[in-house]
Amino acid sequence: MKKQITAILVLGFVLAACSSNQPDWLDTPAEQYPPQRYLSAVGEADDRSTADGRALANLAKIFEVAIKDHSLDFSQARMSSDQSGSAANNIQTTSRYVTTEARQVLEGAQLVESWQAEEGKTYALAVLEKAPAERRFRGGVRSADRQIEDRVKYASQQAPNPVAALAALEQARKIENQRSNLNRNLSVVSGKGIKAHHDQASLEKLLRNALVTLHFHAVADSPQLQQSLESAIGALGITLDKDARYQLIASMDTEPVQNKQGWYWLRGSTEMSLIYQGEALAKKRWPLKVSATDEGMVEQRAKDKLSEQMPTYLYELITSVQ
Repeated sequence: MKKQITAILVLGFVLAACSSNQPDWLDTPAEQYPPQRYLSAVGEADDRSTADGRALANLAKIFEVAIKDHSLDFSQARMSSDQSGSAANNIQTTSRYVTTEARQVLEGAQLVESWQAEEGKTYALAVLEKAPAERRFRGGVRSADRQIEDRVKYASQQAPNPVAALAALEQARKIENQRSNLNRNLSVVSGKGIKAHHDQASLEKLLRNALVTLHFHAVADSPQLQQSLESAIGALGITLDKDARYQLIASMDTEPVQNKQGWYWLRGSTEMSLIYQGEALAKKRWPLKVSATDEGMVEQRAKDKLSEQMPTYLYELITSVQ
């Protein structure tokens, strides 16, 4: 009995010794990095580099929750290095573990702690100071607001024609997507975002109103393509008008159907141009590739795919006008 008690006591001392070696930040990072000032996350792996990468990835997840709730993605940007050489080097080393979108919001993040347990596991702590991040996100939101306002003003007052106005509004809509992401990131670090003067709903309404003012004449090199083009024009709310000053010209090139390993493949491309009084304002080409196990189905699939994609192609074309 005495031997059992002695063994238990020894085991207890060993466990206590092991637990005493564990740094406080591993379980309670808030004690050293208070949440009022920092966002923090721990990463665990078999080696230091992977642990660092996972700590950064876990830190990014704090922002990703907000993004997923709104079904939107982070805007892409490049992570800038921190002034601290070691932190910057660690972040660059582990960047392959973190998505491009996550690296944007983690600008200024630092890997501040690491620890290797006796069993070989390595732990890392990544932190992001809230105040600088808040200033960065707030500045980004304010800058986006100015860009959106400039484009809306240009569309309503300065654009030389309706198509140019539409293109400016589409630029504003894309900038607002980026602004929404920045504003959600701002909410994460500060608890409150900035109300938008032009939100997605209002910009989409302006876009729809701009589309219905357009009148296009459409010319395609085949009856099928003509039908798809006219259908796309109607889907966007544009008026089909044979006397319109704007002319859409569409053509389609396809290769002979090929049989490879029991599949029939049809490849080609669709090209469209927007012409105004003899001048080409925009021109785009989109690849086409479809397959089917039945040769008689492959051409039908090509027609179906073209009809499905044509409104998107048309919108991309007319909003690319400079």
